[in-house]
Amino acid sequence: MAQEGFDTLMALTDSRYTLSMIVARRAAQLKLGLPSVLPKEELPVTRNTVTIAMKELERGAALRWGRDLPSTEELRALVERERREESPAYSVSRRPAAEDDL
Repeated sequence: MAQEGFDTLMALTDSRYTLSMIVARRAAQLKLGLPSVLPKEELPVTRNTVTIAMKELERGAALRWGRDLPSTEELRALVERERREESPAYSVSRRPAAEDDL
């Protein structure tokens, strides 16, 4: 976790272990598809979810952590519901076109 702002992050928690767990859980949320709470101009240039999670925590972004975190199952359900809402109302067939179709 060698990164600028580490002292700021350590001041938010009681130990390196707690900090590691918070960052790991937030990174897992980001990997599941939850959007970052940082404005686009503050997002790091990397797609590394751990770096993004640390930056969110360092910036004091409105995150819930500790005992307030929703379960992984709740997060998955939320992401899947959002994906269903965003999916198009049509589907594309994978079968090759028959000559009658042309």
